[in-house]
Amino acid sequence: MRIQNRKIKPVFTILNIPNLLFVLLLYMSTWPSVVKTKPPYAYLAVLVLIEIYFVVGYLVKKKVACHDISCILFAFFTIWAYITKTGKAHSLLVMPMENVFYVFTTHYEEMFRGLMSSLYLVFWGMVSATVLAVILGVLIGWVTRLNQAILPIVRIISPIPSLAYTTYVVAAMPNFKISEIVIIFLGIFWPTFSRVISTVATIDKKIIDSARVLNVGTFTMLKDIVYPYVKPTVLRNLTSSLSTAFLCLTGAELIGASSGLGYFIRKYSEYANYTNVLAGIIFMGVVVTVLSFLVRFIQNKFIKW
Repeated sequence: MRIQNRKIKPVFTILNIPNLLFVLLLYMSTWPSVVKTKPPYAYLAVLVLIEIYFVVGYLVKKKVACHDISCILFAFFTIWAYITKTGKAHSLLVMPMENVFYVFTTHYEEMFRGLMSSLYLVFWGMVSATVLAVILGVLIGWVTRLNQAILPIVRIISPIPSLAYTTYVVAAMPNFKISEIVIIFLGIFWPTFSRVISTVATIDKKIIDSARVLNVGTFTMLKDIVYPYVKPTVLRNLTSSLSTAFLCLTGAELIGASSGLGYFIRKYSEYANYTNVLAGIIFMGVVVTVLSFLVRFIQNKFIKW
C-alpha cells in the first residue's frame, strides 16, 4: 500500500495556538508584577520576531515545523511569565523575561567584545586542529604500517574529554588565550584525526590500483584521490566540531579568562546577577545556532551527494 505524503494545511488562520499564545503574552506583559521589571521593548521585539517566524514559515510557506517550534517557544514564555508575574518562584533565579532581554540593550558592547574574543579563539582552534588532522590523517592512513601502529593509540586518546587537560594546559601555556586555543585544538584534533585515518582505510582498492596502472604519483594520488574522498567526512562533522569547540571554550573561560562569552557568564554569576547570566546563556545559544546554520550552508555547498 502506498502512503501518500500530504502537507498539513493551516486551519483557522487567525485562531491557531501560536497566535493565541502571542496575544496572551502581549496581554500578560501588562499585568502587574511582584518583581520590578525593566522596559519590555526588547522582550516584545523577541515575541514579534517569533510571531513573524510563525506567520512566514507556517501560514505562508506551509512548514509544520514552524508551527510546532512557535508553539513550544510561546508556551515556554507563557509559563515563565505566569511564574514570574505571580511570584511562584524565587525572583533571583526565575526573573522576568523583560529584565533578561533588557540586558541586551545595556550590555551589548560587552557582549560583542566577548563574542569577537570567543570567535577568534574558536576559529584558530578549529582551523589548526582540522587542517593538521586531515594532513596527518591522510598520510598515516595511507601508510599501512603507520596506520596499524598509531590508530589504536589514537582511539585510546580521542575519547578523553579535552576539558580534562584544562588545568594542566592553563598552567603550562604562557598566556590564557594560547591555552584556550590549545584546549579547543585538543577537543577537535583527536576525533577528527581518528575519523580521517579510518576513512582513508575504506577507500576502494580498485580505485587505487587503477590509478597506479596509470602511473599516478603518490603526491598526486593523495591530493586528487584520497583527499577528495576524505573531505565529505570532515565537512559532515563540522557541526559537531563546532559544538565541541564552544564546549571546550566555555569550560576554559569559566576557569579564568578575562574576556569571552564564558567569561561574561562567570563574571556575573560571581555577583549572583543571574539575570545577566541567563542573558549570556541565551546569547551564546543564538551565536552557536547561527554558526551551525553557516556550517550547514557550507556542507550543502561543498557536499553534492
